[in-house]
Amino acid sequence: MNYEHIKELKILNAALIIGGLVLMFLSVTFGTAIGDSWLDGVGGMADTSNYERIVDTQTNNFVIIGSILFGAGVLTSLGTFYFSARYIKGEEE
Repeated sequence: MNYEHIKELKILNAALIIGGLVLMFLSVTFGTAIGDSWLDGVGGMADTSNYERIVDTQTNNFVIIGSILFGAGVLTSLGTFYFSARYIKGEEE
């Protein structure tokens, strides 16, 4: 593993962590937007409980996807830290 690989992994880590946080914190906005789009698609009139279910489901989907991306970013950050420390140590010898 060379320095270029480590640099690419750091960029990937940052993208995963930031993307996951954005999806988690803006999940209500995204869920509501999808719920509104669904409501427009069914003609603008629907049962309130159906609308709330759609919004809640979509909000939860974005929270779950964001959590997975954030977790993957943190885990790959730990791996990148380990490999970069190992690479620097191997370079010194």
